[in-house]
Amino acid sequence: MAFLTPRRERPDPADLDLRDGTVTRVAQQKKDPERASVFIDEQFAFGLAVDLVIQSGLRKGVTLTADEQRELLIRQETYAAKASALASVNHRARTADEIRQSLLRKGYAETIVEDTVAHLEGLGLVDDAAYARAFVRDRFNGRGYGPARLRQDLMRKGVGRRVIDEALAELTEAEDLGAEAREQAAKKWRLLSSEEDVRKRKKKTMEYLVRRGFGFDVARDAVDAAADGEDEALWDVG
Repeated sequence: MAFLTPRRERPDPADLDLRDGTVTRVAQQKKDPERASVFIDEQFAFGLAVDLVIQSGLRKGVTLTADEQRELLIRQETYAAKASALASVNHRARTADEIRQSLLRKGYAETIVEDTVAHLEGLGLVDDAAYARAFVRDRFNGRGYGPARLRQDLMRKGVGRRVIDEALAELTEAEDLGAEAREQAAKKWRLLSSEEDVRKRKKKTMEYLVRRGFGFDVARDAVDAAADGEDEALWDVG
């Protein structure tokens, strides 16, 4: 799981001191027409999404126990969490853990967060396997990253090991990693043309490829190809 930043506190309905009462007013909020203010016994009690007000049949004269009020507030938290998560995935694709941690940072309870993630997965809006396949393909073709770098980046996004393994296996089968490494090695080799020491030039090119996620053997072969027939006895990255 990726690193979790400090969370913002939200009031927990379970901790609120609520009392039985009668709804005396339900008014649409001026600043946010999609929310309504609920007054109980002439006092402002809480805000709810208008959709929830309609779904629950909330209106003047309805009596609500403390437990019923608490249930409404939990439903509001769930509604808000789902709305936040939907806005996030509509902006760009996200992993389940990215959604999870975003909601936790906003202070939503863990049970609500997990329900929200499961809801999005059920709708097909969050799919770590599809995300991983697209991610490795785009980063390999667009940025030339190798498997190790791709694995590291996906782990930071909270994608599971098995899902990453499967995505990288598909990439390895579909793409020529050696050809990509050789192309990058050739470019780096040319950029290091001012380096007269061939061993240092090889070492720097090798380190560059490894940082970009290529394995030692693939990187070594690519550097050898870039050196274009240099004496193999000069090879020494130690």
